[in-house]
Amino acid sequence: MDDWPRPAPRGKGERGEDPQLVLTGWGYYDPGSKVPGEPRFTVHAAIRTGDRPLVLDAPLAKGRVTLDLYGPHGEGRRASARGLTATVVDSGYMGKPVKMPASGSFRVDPGKELLLDVELPAGAVCPGHSLRSINKCSPENTNDVADCPVLALTLADPAIRAYRAETTGVSSADSLSDRLVAVSLEPNISQV
Repeated sequence: MDDWPRPAPRGKGERGEDPQLVLTGWGYYDPGSKVPGEPRFTVHAAIRTGDRPLVLDAPLAKGRVTLDLYGPHGEGRRASARGLTATVVDSGYMGKPVKMPASGSFRVDPGKELLLDVELPAGAVCPGHSLRSINKCSPENTNDVADCPVLALTLADPAIRAYRAETTGVSSADSLSDRLVAVSLEPNISQV
């Protein structure tokens, strides 16, 4: 991965909108001493498609999810994890995991979303940071998004490449990316 939040493309189609990975929220959660569970940092996302369904094997992108969190103002990585697996959930924040379908696949129909959670392992946090602190802005009480961390989430699956090949009519799918990429904030370089 490059030192910039968006990874270098692995083929054509990663910046397209069909299919699309969308970040819906992320943050630190501590259940406290009265509720079972450990503190965690979770990223919530959704997969959307265009006019055709996308079928993804379960478990979703097993071992093919990456998550990077970069500090603002060129600070560099605050956390980085590879080999993760996304959990399909029934709703957004605090959603419950969905059981694996009998078919062994999750289907994303046009106009619908497949909701996902990705947990950041505590061991993926860089020295000098904690699960609690990695998402802090600098300065802390800013209202400028450029003062806050940038999150990059990638999810790879062979079905994504096949979907893009069918959408574009490309006979050899090798030039197409098998990956969906979502970045929380990118400068609009076309307006610079």
